[in-house]
Amino acid sequence: MKVSQFDRNYNWYKGNLHSHSTVSDGKLSPEELARVYYENGWSFLAITDHSIYSYWKELEREDFVIIPGVEIAVDEPERPRCYHFVGVSKLFSGKNTKERVDEIPWNGRGIIQDAISLLKSKGMFVFLCHPIWSRTELEDFKDLVGYFGIEIYNNGCELENHTGFSTIYWDSLLRRGRKVWGIAVDDNHNRIDDSLGGWVVVNAPRLKAPDIVDAIVEGRFYSSTGPSIYDFGLEDGEVYIECSKVKAIHFVTYEPRGRSYYAGKDGYLTSARFKLSGEELYVRAECIDENGKIAWTNPIFLA
Repeated sequence: MKVSQFDRNYNWYKGNLHSHSTVSDGKLSPEELARVYYENGWSFLAITDHSIYSYWKELEREDFVIIPGVEIAVDEPERPRCYHFVGVSKLFSGKNTKERVDEIPWNGRGIIQDAISLLKSKGMFVFLCHPIWSRTELEDFKDLVGYFGIEIYNNGCELENHTGFSTIYWDSLLRRGRKVWGIAVDDNHNRIDDSLGGWVVVNAPRLKAPDIVDAIVEGRFYSSTGPSIYDFGLEDGEVYIECSKVKAIHFVTYEPRGRSYYAGKDGYLTSARFKLSGEELYVRAECIDENGKIAWTNPIFLA
């Protein structure tokens, strides 16, 4: 029997969950930012300015929605590291909203968990941002609770100084039994050309912000810098994937190790299957195209 990670009766919506405008340290106004994404075919955008929770109702269209959000940071004063979290919400006031979220001064490591709790107390769903750029180690956040995801690709960080990829931390969390989703974002400030490079594609019943946020929190999406994923799931003891034309497909498991498949020099892959041992804790997949662009599924948890 085939069990898909996605609902074939739902639609696909492409969006960015991490962006900045002139309200904090971005170069584009909220209006300009929304226009860039709308004109390039995105379905939704979270404008997550630093310490400013916002919802820009006036920027929405029938086929484009704004997700309320904010980014907050905790800086560790004695070491060159920091902890950034994005909170997204499905709570709406029905009008434009712009509210200050107080900065959190350092008073010991417990304040990191307090930052997550602060966002959750305001009805937000929280994910961890750019851990490589932040100079954090796994030990710094592996025991934190209350966050549903981790940025596995941050376009701004990658273009700025090659600190955008964090799948190594993602797998380390998954191997410890943590159920967290992997998220690709832009984190664009537009001081460089950092828009439209990392996104999520959400499987949801309709283009309404509450439905989009619900699907994201439930893991019903994939992340990408290029390829498209059409299906991912389990069937008769095998994991399978269907995708756009790529040169390699990797099934990442623990434990034992997974399996990689490669197209020939002039060929492409659009699907792959792998027989599972039955001992795996989880399985996820990566699809890599001829330009090195990657799409990531979320994990299917098997134990």
